[in-house]
Amino acid sequence: MSLSVIRVSFSRQANDGDYGSETARCELEYTLTPEDDALARKELPELLLMDARKFVHAELTRSFNWKVRRAVAEPEVNNVALVEGEGGNELEDLPL
Repeated sequence: MSLSVIRVSFSRQANDGDYGSETARCELEYTLTPEDDALARKELPELLLMDARKFVHAELTRSFNWKVRRAVAEPEVNNVALVEGEGGNELEDLPL
């Protein structure tokens, strides 16, 4: 039996700090065709998940609740920001 459908799902819940929260969820499905090569079949799940993650994050940043928008903002603490590197997420010092 061969793989014929790829499904990914991503959700994120943001707390507003006042006993409330908002959740955004995205589920994507892609039906493979005979024209899809082996490389595409291997990379598609990662690409679909990346798209789902971007969609969920974008939806939460458009929340009517400013506390939810703040909760999903990029983290930055004491001139240190979270930066994605080749080895995963790494902390990088920012210039003053």
